[in-house]
Amino acid sequence: MKAFAVGDTFKTPGRTIGEGDINLFAGLVGDFTPIHVDETFAKASPHGVRIAHGPLTMSTAIGMATHTGIFGDRVIGLVNLNWDFTGIVAIGDTIRSTVTIQTLRPTSKPGRSLAVYSYEVVNQRDEPVQRGTMTVIIRSET
Repeated sequence: MKAFAVGDTFKTPGRTIGEGDINLFAGLVGDFTPIHVDETFAKASPHGVRIAHGPLTMSTAIGMATHTGIFGDRVIGLVNLNWDFTGIVAIGDTIRSTVTIQTLRPTSKPGRSLAVYSYEVVNQRDEPVQRGTMTVIIRSET
């Protein structure tokens, strides 16, 4: 297992959010709010287009971070998410993230550490659309 340190930063690959992503997410979680699934409604909204669910974008950002190798089999469990939704993601937008190890400390249980990862999620224009932190219990690297 590769050792990581506080301050290490990783860039995720990009992922374009499509109509299928939004429809699948809506069906999975049962959120059929018109701004996400009704084109006519969305055209009359302040955004003028259908937008992705905030948690869909968040989940995609977290999922894309798995491609950097910072999680893998070292993750034991999720402890906390603290997330801000600062912009929209429309159909056809491509998101990517910068993920930084914010804190890393041993827990009271041997072989485990508490890790806090900070995320900045941007669209294809490098405009921030979400920021947040994810706290997880991981297997210690020592």
